[in-house]
Amino acid sequence: MKTKQEIKIELNAVFAQLTELVNTTDANRFKKSKNGKWNIAQNIDHLTLSNNITMMALHTPKMALKQLYNTNNRTNWNYEEVVWKYQLQLNTGAKASLPFVPKLGYIPVKSILVRLWKLSCVALLKSLDAWSENDLDTYIIPHPIIGKITARELLYFTIYHCKHHLQTMQHLASA
Repeated sequence: MKTKQEIKIELNAVFAQLTELVNTTDANRFKKSKNGKWNIAQNIDHLTLSNNITMMALHTPKMALKQLYNTNNRTNWNYEEVVWKYQLQLNTGAKASLPFVPKLGYIPVKSILVRLWKLSCVALLKSLDAWSENDLDTYIIPHPIIGKITARELLYFTIYHCKHHLQTMQHLASA
């Protein structure tokens, strides 16, 4: 199990890698799609939306989370289990639902997307401050693809999700 501090370190690292990639990608590659897939602008917009929704979930009062979703009554999943469960859903056709579909990325103003991305990273990391190690394993948050997961598992997902999109964006930047 990764501690809250280890999670924050991993999130910071992948956020920094994504920011560096976006900052160093020229405007043409930033907007260029390949095979009908999301371009770099759309990928970073999607991650910004995902970060913001995760941050809002972490700002939900714990009493409300308990009333809405109960508390965890199963063995906690580790990082690899969360990744496996997510990949399993992707392999059966799961796609980003409407709240997570890029909107600003279709009008790719790089400076705006980068600013919103950076703000989402700071806000998500700050939202972790109110969570204890025990809280992360106790409270349930619904994930649109994986289902009900603990806050810690949601953060594992966020790490993986960012790494997944980083690989996609690296490929687009070098194409």
